Amino acid sequence: MRPEPKRKVNFLIGDEIYHLHRFTNMPWDSLLYLLLLLSAGLIVPGPNNVTCTVHAVVHGKKSNVPLIAGMALGFMSIHFVCGFAVDSFDEEGPFGVAINIIGSLFMFLIAFLILYLGRSERIQDFPEEIPKLGFKTGVFMQFVNGKEWAMVFMLMAKFLNDFGGGIVGITTISLITTSGGILAMIIWSNLGEKIKSKANDPTVVKKAFTILGTLMLILATLITLRGL
Repeated sequence: MRPEPKRKVNFLIGDEIYHLHRFTNMPWDSLLYLLLLLSAGLIVPGPNNVTCTVHAVVHGKKSNVPLIAGMALGFMSIHFVCGFAVDSFDEEGPFGVAINIIGSLFMFLIAFLILYLGRSERIQDFPEEIPKLGFKTGVFMQFVNGKEWAMVFMLMAKFLNDFGGGIVGITTISLITTSGGILAMIIWSNLGEKIKSKANDPTVVKKAFTILGTLMLILATLITLRGL
């Protein structure tokens, strides 16, 4: 009869080999893709980034804390919805077409609104005239951003199984993408704070809003044309 300690040693060695096997078979290519996507998200003037910038220009970057928190929660919620529904999603089906149309309209709306603000002669009155956006607005923005839904469905269809599938895979992907999104919104909020520091010169703020609105309009046009 084998001594008990030896059996335990064999069990532990087998366990370590199992975990080493899992580690060496991690989806590094999928992880790299997600990291590249996050890197692009840091510089792309999407709805969340531009909204954080404009809001910081008007009310200061500290006012963005509840807004970003709401955006993060809404974004993670979409991941779970898409993750559980990914097998029944058809990008060319009625729901897929609908979210793409809504997403395009949403992006164009934000672009034209920012361009309108850039042409306004009442820049100095913006803090009093433009309401602060909070947690609920941040959550709501994610659910009406159809392009975001389409992107998350694509990520889930492509990488969910690579990251373990089910709750584990959904949670892993959502944590990776949401952390990158939060970092991007913080960076763009700081950009807004720098623009706000020059608010005494209305020309600077108007130019900043015009540039942001134009970039958003270009992005919305490119994404819409790509979806046709």
